[in-house]
Amino acid sequence: MTERSLREQRRERRRALSRDQILDSAEQVFARAGYHEASLREIAELAEFSVGTVYGLFTGKDEIYREVMLRRAAEFLPGMRRIVASDLPPRRRLLDLADWQVGFFRRFPQFGRLVLRGGAIAPPLSEPPGDGRILENFRAAQRMQAELFRLGQEAGDLRDGDPVLLARMFTGLVSAFQITELDAGAPPSEAEGRLALGRLHEVLGAAFAVEGPPAGGAGR
Repeated sequence: MTERSLREQRRERRRALSRDQILDSAEQVFARAGYHEASLREIAELAEFSVGTVYGLFTGKDEIYREVMLRRAAEFLPGMRRIVASDLPPRRRLLDLADWQVGFFRRFPQFGRLVLRGGAIAPPLSEPPGDGRILENFRAAQRMQAELFRLGQEAGDLRDGDPVLLARMFTGLVSAFQITELDAGAPPSEAEGRLALGRLHEVLGAAFAVEGPPAGGAGR
């Protein structure tokens, strides 16, 4: 490997670190102020970069916003797919899906605030429309949830109804739970978090489960 290629690798690593630092700061600013009120200068100052440096890495606020959303989706959606594709009873998978979503927002609370600012039940149509990937990611998540409801209905495990509507209802209940946690300010302790998830499971079971043990076994 030549010295030039090593320099290029180091330069790319520094560039990637700088981009991540800017995206971390942007996530905080967008979560607090919303997309329209957030300023590039505020993002740059929080990241401890000049505005010029930010423009050297991103074309502007629109691109930064989209990259914030797409970066998290690159981890969030595969986690959902793993749960939906598992061989556990559908009702168990539905609870695991809620656990994954709540756990993700606990790990990234600023991203959680950002998502919930725009309303997690409806597509983020109020945000910059120049890149349809954000909207498609939202739709992909809803399709996975609707498919899980279809599977649960076929197994006699989840209640009847329009799977698309039930998927939106599921998102609404989980989002309401997440809003309550985020409004509390401090993250819950491990014990508090387990108790809170237990209460969420009870609500989801009452809303979506067919009476009796889950089809295919009791799950965990």
